[in-house]
Amino acid sequence: MLTHDQPWLNDNETLICFGDSLTASREGYVKIIAEHFKPRGIQVINAGRGGDKTPWALTRLQAEVIDRKPHALSIFLGANDAAVGRGQWADEPRISPEAYRCNLVWIIHLCRLAGIRKFSITPPLWRFEGEAWAMHGDIMTPYCLAAREAADEMRARFVPADIAFANEWARHPEHTGLLLTTDGVHLTAKGNQLVAATMFATWGMT
Repeated sequence: MLTHDQPWLNDNETLICFGDSLTASREGYVKIIAEHFKPRGIQVINAGRGGDKTPWALTRLQAEVIDRKPHALSIFLGANDAAVGRGQWADEPRISPEAYRCNLVWIIHLCRLAGIRKFSITPPLWRFEGEAWAMHGDIMTPYCLAAREAADEMRARFVPADIAFANEWARHPEHTGLLLTTDGVHLTAKGNQLVAATMFATWGMT
């Protein structure tokens, strides 16, 4: 089992947050992280792109991550990987959990070849909510497991935000609608705080 006895980031380092619309949001978890780390001189760069999936993320990895030479990379992708090829996105090719896992591995491998040494993986957030849940059902589980496997294989820190979300839902058994998202997918302020808090705990930087 991997143990992490030291804080993940040091003062005055640079962290890139690489992800989809949950990362790209100007009022999302990245803003919370940046404000938390600002007193320590840690620069946080938002490299989120709405609708991103791991195959697309690989195409922008060089320009948006590697060329910037960060000390650390936080990867938060997977919701779109799980959703494409289904429901309203049925016209797109599906990305299997195994393809998702391999893409995460390649993202880290390519960055490691370029000299980046610190990596963190956050999986999809357990489930969609509301109408998105009704459309897709429980499709996240195999992608969450794939993210764990990629983190183990590449010795990255794994941020169990899926478990944090499942635990929050368990505390509200009467809830049937939107608990942590505004539309079934995108996070509320409480949802963003939960993601950030789980990252801080995993990184040893609360």
